[in-house]
Amino acid sequence: MKITVFGDILWDIFPDKREIGGAAFNFAAHMAQLGADVKMLSALGLDKEGDDAYAEAQKYGVDLSGVARIADVPTGRSLITLTDGIPDYDLPFPVAYDCIPLPKNEDGGAAEGDALYFGTLPVRQPDYPSRASLLELFEHGRFREFFFDINIRKTNYTQDLVELALGKATIMKLSRDEQDAVRIDADNGDHLAFCRALTRKYPNMKLVLLTLDKDGAAVYSAEEDKLYYSPVPHVKLVSTVGGGDSLSACFLYNYLNGVDVEECLLRASKLANYVVEHLGAIPPYTPELLKEIR
Repeated sequence: MKITVFGDILWDIFPDKREIGGAAFNFAAHMAQLGADVKMLSALGLDKEGDDAYAEAQKYGVDLSGVARIADVPTGRSLITLTDGIPDYDLPFPVAYDCIPLPKNEDGGAAEGDALYFGTLPVRQPDYPSRASLLELFEHGRFREFFFDINIRKTNYTQDLVELALGKATIMKLSRDEQDAVRIDADNGDHLAFCRALTRKYPNMKLVLLTLDKDGAAVYSAEEDKLYYSPVPHVKLVSTVGGGDSLSACFLYNYLNGVDVEECLLRASKLANYVVEHLGAIPPYTPELLKEIR
């Protein structure tokens, strides 16, 4: 399984520690732990934080050959404040992941694989290089699936990009709080009606993953016109940072391996429940957990 991940590598700065992170990197690291061949397209600054981030990222088995080092901007940081385990993010701009180039030895036409993962944060500004690079991948990349994690961070997105990404995505993940950003004429509280309207407006979209915080998660299959819910989680919440990213990775990994949609959601939910019981987005897996999620 060959996955290309386009997006952010950054430091999550907690009140008492820092952890390697970024939604895209969290997704990539979980994909690699599950057993996928994962290539990261990102950028780090030519600074001490960039050196440290590159060294730390190497520990997770992700191919970093597509990670550029940028001289004029710092490595990305996310300043995180936790309230009852729920994070609030302060994201400086501009940083290295706003300036992701495509690797010099390939263009969008040479990028191919089972899936391309992307979100909104690294392409938040239309006049920065990351936006052009992602559009090149949209136009020329050859991928079986286009996985869009909308990943809204306050004002760090533009509506035109959301519309463009929705039109390209074959699978998307969003939270209950992010439903308004897609501007669908449907009742957000009626999950089936919302997902049905979303996939009818964007006919490329086959699956919608909807995270529902304390109520778990759901997945809508456009082919079946059916919504599946995960069991309500019973966890000792430490931090939700990385929970959605792990859900996305585990769901996509199993889906690409031919597992049925409902079972994909159950396995993904087990991993997400495990992650939110830890501080840090990418806790190591136990052998027992791996047996249950792939």
